[in-house]
Amino acid sequence: MLNRIPGVSEVLNKNENNGFNSERGFGSSGDQILIDGQRISGKGNSIEDTLSRTSAAQIAKIELIRGAASGLDVQSEGLVINITLIEGAKKSSTSWKLSSSYSEHSKVFPEFLVSHNNSIGKLDYTVSVERKGGNGYFGDEEIFFNANNVRTGEEVSDGRYHAKGFKLNTNLSYNFEDGSVLRLNGLYDPRKFGNQENKTITGDDPEDVKWVFFGERDEWEVGGDYSRDLGQVGKFKALFVINRVHFEGGFNRFFGLGSLEYQNSAEVEDEKSGENIYRASITKSLSTRQSIEFGGEAAINTFERQFQNHNREMLGAPSILDTDDDVTVEEKRYEVFANHSFNISPSLVLQSSLITEFSKITADSVFITKATSHRDTSFTYLKPRLNFRYDMTAKDQLRLTGEKKINQLQFYHFIAFFDRENEEIKLGNTEIRPEQVWEFTMAYEHRLDKDGGTLEAEVFYHRYKDYVTRVDFSEYENFSGEPVSADVFFALPPDTNLRDDVEFSSKAGNIDKATSYGVKLKSNIRMGFIGVPDAVIGLGYIYENTKSLDQFTGLIRKFPRKSDHTFNFNFRHDITDIGLSYGAEGKFRSDTITQDINYYWPWNPGKEFKLFAEYNIIDGIKLRAEASQNGRFNGTSTNYKYNDHIKFNDLKTKAVKNHHFAREFQISLQGTF
Repeated sequence: MLNRIPGVSEVLNKNENNGFNSERGFGSSGDQILIDGQRISGKGNSIEDTLSRTSAAQIAKIELIRGAASGLDVQSEGLVINITLIEGAKKSSTSWKLSSSYSEHSKVFPEFLVSHNNSIGKLDYTVSVERKGGNGYFGDEEIFFNANNVRTGEEVSDGRYHAKGFKLNTNLSYNFEDGSVLRLNGLYDPRKFGNQENKTITGDDPEDVKWVFFGERDEWEVGGDYSRDLGQVGKFKALFVINRVHFEGGFNRFFGLGSLEYQNSAEVEDEKSGENIYRASITKSLSTRQSIEFGGEAAINTFERQFQNHNREMLGAPSILDTDDDVTVEEKRYEVFANHSFNISPSLVLQSSLITEFSKITADSVFITKATSHRDTSFTYLKPRLNFRYDMTAKDQLRLTGEKKINQLQFYHFIAFFDRENEEIKLGNTEIRPEQVWEFTMAYEHRLDKDGGTLEAEVFYHRYKDYVTRVDFSEYENFSGEPVSADVFFALPPDTNLRDDVEFSSKAGNIDKATSYGVKLKSNIRMGFIGVPDAVIGLGYIYENTKSLDQFTGLIRKFPRKSDHTFNFNFRHDITDIGLSYGAEGKFRSDTITQDINYYWPWNPGKEFKLFAEYNIIDGIKLRAEASQNGRFNGTSTNYKYNDHIKFNDLKTKAVKNHHFAREFQISLQGTF
């Protein structure tokens, strides 16, 4: 039902790709999908899981809410989708889905989903079990050149991956006699996965290499919310989420073939993370045109990781512990907030928010020498937000938003990891501060006649403080062995011995500022103007100019893995009379780059696409076929590696790469009884 509405597929794809895990706590902004005006109290247990278990017979209506609107569980400068269920309509029903996926050069992998929902008095519940996983193929071809651009060798890699697991979900809701509602949900998601990649290197430095990756990941989550009308006091709502994730795995690397094969390195890690979130608020009407929500939120994030890397120089040599990194991190964050909605007139709505955040980060690192690093840092942030909506006409809307955000810390920046591309250990940094960003947007939207779709244009500007990127952590010395700054070091006369004495290293770190600005254009149109009203086409274009100071070269560069230009499209045609639907979607991105202290790596990403066809065999049973290509891991690239620091411009090798990630095919049969 949602996929047939112009513009909604973009929101669905955004939730599927990014998920709720990218948000800092719960917050109150951004595009969201609501059920009965409420968000799902979960992170791993997402809205997509709930939608997949919701029958069309349970739906009373679907509301598209554009721009600022009061009375919702979320604020948004874009589109909010509110799905209203029919009260008391849930009856016992079971939905099922059988599917089989196939990736080029791989085996067929069967999957299934069974979901049962029922009502017992005032209790509604849904329970589902799903088998997930898959197999796939990936590979690369590389051509190596030396500093004189002379071809020195080739590398061909061939890889297979596999994954399997089960996912258990449950949702409960109970409507009390006094009108209050309690909702609970749970998730258990254990998985196993791994891959093997074989590399054959020929030329000046021939070698046979085999990488074996293995891992197990267990995740569980419980969440819930409770709402109640307190009369003159207002409407009370409380929610919580508790989740835990445990990962164990690693890499083994082997050199040689047959009897000459030996394990060159072994990497193992044990990682545990968890999050507890508690939020409570009261929403009160101040007048017929004004309301206020105020409350607080607390979140506790924990992260523990033990990482070891062993290396062996040659066949028969002992295995030596090279890296032993033990990191423990805890972030405690508390917020108090107030959100005010003012319906100035039927065509003007202003929402304003003020959030005060208090956070404390403690981090302990134990290194291979058993030396310990301890961090204990506190932050206080004020996060204001203004959201203005002006309905210029019944079809034209102007939206203005200004907001300060604090981005969620990524704990993987705190830890050491093995960089497979450059075959070296990258150290973590426990001193990272959260990114601060001011976001300003102005959007204009025009709705076409007779529900014909929408046209939208948006301009935006983002200003970052404490932007997180790769930073030079080398300890520089002059000819006398005295510590000096990087600027002083590079101003010294060139000297090979001096360069050899410095261990050039980089870590994730903060820089003072960075900016991004651009424009977003999109259209979602029903094709009734050519006599096909049940077909919808969407076209989008994003131009984003990102700028930050490269900490190694001093040049202004765009953000890592960010394209300046992104084009996307989607098309769907529903031929209701014969029960057939088909469509396609795709994405095309311009070049991206990544860089570090000793390499510069521009990418030309591959094209992403998905094709599908669905057919209702009989009432309640649908057959679907789908083919897709993931563009993130496809494309071509050129990796420029330098002998030491990139600023010396002393090129070591150039590798021209062609990346392959297999197309995937899936066929499924689903129904309800």
